[in-house]
Amino acid sequence: MNTRPSFTFPGLWPYIARAGEGRDLPFLGRAVGLWHCKQVQDALGQLPGLDADSRASLLEHVAEVRDSLAATLEGIDLAVRETTEALDATPNLIAEPPPASSPKRKRG
Repeated sequence: MNTRPSFTFPGLWPYIARAGEGRDLPFLGRAVGLWHCKQVQDALGQLPGLDADSRASLLEHVAEVRDSLAATLEGIDLAVRETTEALDATPNLIAEPPPASSPKRKRG
C-alpha cells in the first residue's frame, strides 16, 4: 500500500501567474509558449510516474533548462544596459540581476 500522498502537477501556469502577482507584466501569458517553459512543464508532469533514478535525471534536465533561461535573461539585461549606456540613453532601466545560482555550483 502506497502511503505517500498522490500529486498531480497542475501545469506551469499557476506558478508563473503566482510569481507575477502584483506586477504589470503584459507579456507574461506568452511565457508558457516558450520552449524552456514547455520543457519544464513536460518534465514536471512526468515526475509522479517515475522511479527515483529517472526523477533525478529528469530534475537535472529541468535545472539545465532553467539555467539556460536564466543566462538568456541575464544576456538580455546586459544587452539593454550596454546599448543604453552606449547611446547615453536612460541607463539602469533594468535592475541588477541577483547572482546566478545553480544546484550544480557549490561555493566554499
